[in-house]
Amino acid sequence: MLFPYGEWVILCLTFVTWVENRASRRFFFLLTITWLIGKSLEVVFPESTLWHWHFARLAVMLVFWVWALRRSERRILPFLFTSFMLSLETLFLVNDPGVIPYGAWLFTGALVLTAWLTAKSYWGTAAAFTGSIMLNQALIRFTNEGLVRHMDFPEAFIWNFGVGLFALGAGLRLGWQYYLARKKLKTTAEHLLPANGVGAYEHPEERELQ
Repeated sequence: MLFPYGEWVILCLTFVTWVENRASRRFFFLLTITWLIGKSLEVVFPESTLWHWHFARLAVMLVFWVWALRRSERRILPFLFTSFMLSLETLFLVNDPGVIPYGAWLFTGALVLTAWLTAKSYWGTAAAFTGSIMLNQALIRFTNEGLVRHMDFPEAFIWNFGVGLFALGAGLRLGWQYYLARKKLKTTAEHLLPANGVGAYEHPEERELQ
């Protein structure tokens, strides 16, 4: 994945939220500023080893993890379970690489499923997934040096998959809630307001990203 899909998703969401004056515009603007700060660190401190640290992506993941952690109800158990799942994946890939076709997709799907089942909420899943990924990347760096000749931190697949997954998940979740809320609002106000007099409705969960 040479194309920076994750960066473009965040940038586009930043523009859309500001153009539509959404409450979540500050959240995406914060992620964009964080990415720029991390990118400046990559320019000031260029990586000279085979272990390539993407400071911009790591900074965004760190901010997103803290944001999600503050809004999640279950924090410890989801983090522990997803970290354990990632450790199993790392051990399996180091010992038997290429045995399972599309192993990266299968293990990542199992990781997301584990985070979702243990956290049982959007922000809890996001916190468990992002936190366990950062911990696993650090452990790989310090335990597999000498075994792995080259590694990106974070891995491009995990970065792009994570951004796309949580952006799509949040969009579908908010879209469904908007639909239910507007349908209820239209039903209750149908006899009071004309069809073109119902204003735009913004779900309270959109304002969580302020």
